[in-house]
Amino acid sequence: MAQPSPRARRSAGAAYYDGAFHVLGGFGVGGTVRPDDVGADLWRYDEGWSLVAQDGPPPARFPSLCAAPEGIYRFGGCGHDGRGLCFLAELWLYDGAWTPVEPKAGPRPAGRYTSALAWHGGRLILFGGHAQAPTGERKVFFDDLWLFDGESRSWACASATGGGPGPRYGFGWVAGGGTLYLFGGFDGHADRGDLWALDLERLRWRRLAADGPAPRYCPALGMVEDRLVLFGGRSKTDPKLNFADSWEFSVGSSGGWRKLDDNGPGYHAKSAFASGGGGLWLFGGEGPRGHVSDLWRFGASGWRRLAPARPDDPVLW
Repeated sequence: MAQPSPRARRSAGAAYYDGAFHVLGGFGVGGTVRPDDVGADLWRYDEGWSLVAQDGPPPARFPSLCAAPEGIYRFGGCGHDGRGLCFLAELWLYDGAWTPVEPKAGPRPAGRYTSALAWHGGRLILFGGHAQAPTGERKVFFDDLWLFDGESRSWACASATGGGPGPRYGFGWVAGGGTLYLFGGFDGHADRGDLWALDLERLRWRRLAADGPAPRYCPALGMVEDRLVLFGGRSKTDPKLNFADSWEFSVGSSGGWRKLDDNGPGYHAKSAFASGGGGLWLFGGEGPRGHVSDLWRFGASGWRRLAPARPDDPVLW
């Protein structure tokens, strides 16, 4: 009997927790591109796939996940309420089962998806993302920074110094060494190709590099040892412009970006990605013919496929 595995999808959330890669939800889980075809299933990969939860947060695409000592936090995502898209603003914690985290009364971030979410010093740090009005006529691109204190269970909107990336969504992001790194994204007008670092203790932005990978949105960004690894993505402004390239950036070095000679997964965009265990993990996404379900890992020796695509990956275009 074949071992169960997650079906093909794009725009899922991911986190590396408890020594394993986890994937949550996403779009197209039923093999279609219907707006309501979103999932809430949580999968764990540890020498093989296992389904660990199906009940909990509402189904959504691009929920933001991050690992903390007590479990996996999830914020927001883009769901469907039966009438149209809806942008979620709830915070949840998975520690073997999902539990809603209800903040105390006060300000809190608006519903959104594709935000960066990091854990540092006993608090969550949330940046950016995207939402739109129910009619789809008004689109919002966020550049706000929010802090959630785990002890007081309260949100606070913070002001960071150093300018910052500005409003955008669909950026690659990863947190490590007390720093949140962001690359690219779409700002409502153009694809971006800049790299930024946020000091999670001092809340100060620095722009690290402007030249390197072509501007894009929805790439994967991870940390392997002391270097950032960027993979894939696509253009928001030119739907025919897709990427399958791999790049590295040495943190603390003045050498800038370097393109890697590694074929890797091939074209994947809007994949679930997370860093941990010495590698960048990448699951599924949007492939050349439809949504895909393969699992890859980039480590010290480059890309390696850990699990092949399922035979029922849909052909959608």
